[in-house]
Amino acid sequence: MFGNQTGKPKLISLVRKQQDDEPSIKEKDKSEETNDLNVESDDKKYYKEQHKLSTWIAAVVAAWCLGIFLVVVYMDQRLPEPLKLSDAKLHPDRFIEERARKSLRALTSVGARPAGSYENEVLAVDLLVRELTSIQQRAKPIHKLSIDVQRPRGSFNLPFCDGLTHSYKNIQNVIAKVESGSGAKHALLVNCHFDSVPQSPGASDDAVSCAIMLEVLEIITQSDKQFRHNLIFLFNGAEENMLPAAHGFITQHVWADQIRAFINLEACGSGGRELVFQTGPGHPWLVAAYAEVAPHPFASVIGQELFQSGVIPADTDFRIFRDFGKIPGLDIAYMKNGYVYLTKYDTEESIPPGSIQRAGDNLLAVVQHIAQSSVLADTGSHSEGGVVFFDFLGLVLVHYPEWIGMAVNMLVVLFTIYKLFDKIKNSYRFGVSRSIYVKQLLFTFGVQVCGCVASFLVVTLIATMVDIMNASMSWYSKPWLVLPLYMFPTLCSVIAVFVFALPKQKKYFQFTDGIWVIESLYFEVSRAEWALFTLVMTIFKLKSSFFCMVWVLFPTLGRILLESMYERSPAKRRPHDLTWLLIHLVSLLIPLILNMYLILTTFAMFIPIMGRAGSALNPDIIVGYKAALLTLATISFLCPLAMVMRKPMNLITALYMTTLITVVLVSGTKLGFPYSVEGPNYSPHRGLVLHTHREFYNKQGTLENSDSGYFMVNLDRNSPNILRGWVPEISSAIEITTKQCDANLYCGMPVYYPASSMLRINHWLPAPMPKLYNSVNLTLVHQEALSVNMRRVLFRASGPDHMGVFISPSAGIQLTKWSLANGELLQGPDWKAGRPTYYIFHSQGKNLESWEFWLDLEVPRSHYEGNELLDMAVTGHHIHGPQMKSSQFKEFLAQFPGWSYTVGWTAAYKAYKF
Repeated sequence: MFGNQTGKPKLISLVRKQQDDEPSIKEKDKSEETNDLNVESDDKKYYKEQHKLSTWIAAVVAAWCLGIFLVVVYMDQRLPEPLKLSDAKLHPDRFIEERARKSLRALTSVGARPAGSYENEVLAVDLLVRELTSIQQRAKPIHKLSIDVQRPRGSFNLPFCDGLTHSYKNIQNVIAKVESGSGAKHALLVNCHFDSVPQSPGASDDAVSCAIMLEVLEIITQSDKQFRHNLIFLFNGAEENMLPAAHGFITQHVWADQIRAFINLEACGSGGRELVFQTGPGHPWLVAAYAEVAPHPFASVIGQELFQSGVIPADTDFRIFRDFGKIPGLDIAYMKNGYVYLTKYDTEESIPPGSIQRAGDNLLAVVQHIAQSSVLADTGSHSEGGVVFFDFLGLVLVHYPEWIGMAVNMLVVLFTIYKLFDKIKNSYRFGVSRSIYVKQLLFTFGVQVCGCVASFLVVTLIATMVDIMNASMSWYSKPWLVLPLYMFPTLCSVIAVFVFALPKQKKYFQFTDGIWVIESLYFEVSRAEWALFTLVMTIFKLKSSFFCMVWVLFPTLGRILLESMYERSPAKRRPHDLTWLLIHLVSLLIPLILNMYLILTTFAMFIPIMGRAGSALNPDIIVGYKAALLTLATISFLCPLAMVMRKPMNLITALYMTTLITVVLVSGTKLGFPYSVEGPNYSPHRGLVLHTHREFYNKQGTLENSDSGYFMVNLDRNSPNILRGWVPEISSAIEITTKQCDANLYCGMPVYYPASSMLRINHWLPAPMPKLYNSVNLTLVHQEALSVNMRRVLFRASGPDHMGVFISPSAGIQLTKWSLANGELLQGPDWKAGRPTYYIFHSQGKNLESWEFWLDLEVPRSHYEGNELLDMAVTGHHIHGPQMKSSQFKEFLAQFPGWSYTVGWTAAYKAYKF
């Protein structure tokens, strides 16, 4: 019983009355519902002040979350002490970073190394052969080191972005094989690539991996330990131009048949911790091997599923070894500081001390372990089953079979369902009938949905506003701005909706701890939602479902403890105090750590990507939605605490004003300028400009039109408008229209990367004709009839070492086969009237040659001989050497501001009708 403070008649508590007369309440749910509704209509008469927490708990919760985030950041930045050459005598079996850096400096001193360039095909190859020869001469007798230089040629389909078919010739691989001496027939492959993109020294991508491999090879050949299996180190010379070197090795080299597993070393950033972001397929023993011996684990199945979903616009040699070699492996990459990725800032100095040591320690341990493993000789027996894996703060790698993960997920889901029905069954403990309790659960779910919708609406509004005010990507060089711009309004929106709906729920829970019953309703709904996500992801066999499961398991354990302490029975309820809050926060510790880990990794990877994701989509929408999703996950069990605070409006006001002030500042001051080149925190604007000469021929082979200009590929949202103040000519740039794209294949532009669907808003700026010493040509050599309706046409192409051929059969004509990729076709995006397109990318290494290919066309009998069979275009790209940029082109690029990093080369485009 409880009484009022004014001497008015006393009211028997609904909770106590239901405890004393529990059987009758269970028998009379309908009567109880009527009593509850009577309470609603007479709320003022029966009102009693409810126990709430101070508004300052918001600061406690914020400090708790901030503390967890700072711990995560500290653990993320923690790197081992780099060993020096002076440590080699004391630790002859340890990886030495200083020695690896020496190799790295030697390789990057060559300069940019695009495939086909003198720097790549001569200088880099000679350097690697000398280094390997030196290691070979010093190797101990128990280790036989063989060296080979391969120059393969071939073709294959690559379904990356829009897709392409790659034809290649005379690219170079430098390969070293360490034989065990015991006649082993099985080998582990370790792969890096020593080529780079134009204009970049490519220190992190991927020269550092090659330097690490040289150091590991040095240690292994100086070891007194004889391995059970062979080791093959592949230094491939053509990865950046769409992965041909790995294909040439795995499909053609004599040593490839021995390989049973591989480790691929890559980068999409510069330094930091290297991430295992792809494994398998299948073969859980690889993850187990990494987990067992890697001293600095960093791996995530979430990263694997994200990368393989195509969300990240990139690909690695992992695909080649997996798809064409049919072997399992580990894909490991640096992913921090993606701002310098593929730029001139990707230097040896940009890789922090300890980063190479960390990667070297891990690689050496894993290579030595697998080389001694009995599994490598019989990988087929260990190939079945997936694996769930994630590291915890880089301290330990948690991994378990997929079937165990599914079982745990289902147990957690079933327990959640049991607890939910138990709460409904015993709703009398909360002073309401079952029907009212169920209705309040549904109402709470509706409120949460409204809160989520409101948050996305507010984020959309803010992202649209800053884009309209030309303040897009303000967070690009200052990622912390994501917090006030998009995370705070998400939190503010949800709390505002919760507080708005609170009075409607308080009418049903007007006793002393009624507000806490409402908090428990939100807990139950949040837990049920996480359980639902776990169930759905488990059904679709997504291993990332462990993340959702953790958000169910640990809060449930905490709530069981709290209920045993504070709510053992209606008669023994205790007021919720700071101890309750502390236990609640501790129960969220593991989920919050994993969530903060995910937030840090997600934005460290995705924010730099927005600088090269094209201008078609508003990047603030993309980043804002990611921020909203991650914020909603973070606050799912924290946000209801706002309702048990005395003055939640104070918190809403503070969040709202912070966001408003931030929007004003990024829109009207230098705070919103997105770029910076103040070292060491480079975050430059990116651009791609191709000085292009174009020629268009009719079906008689007569030149109809020609022109020249700068093909400006807009790599981010602010291009090219943000450059107008520095480059006056840009005011004359013309946006490439749909009409132009319908008139000519690939809009009549020398597209290089197969990403025209993503990079679809570009400009053309008329300019004088570039100097082209190595002209591009496509010639119809021969045509023959294979049958009544089948024709084979043979073409010869000539030009620089990087070329493209675009093909689109005319309406009614079908391309059925060609001389490339074993005759298998890979179709690209549709052209006008739904006509299919095909993109052949051709690259060459040493010794430039012309190349030929044939097409088989199915031609209907109604086809008139005077009509064309095909629209085709050939492109040539001079990405290195003296033809790369004319003096006039250099003068044009020199106008770009210092905060803009623009890659440029000379290109040609010729369109034909055959």
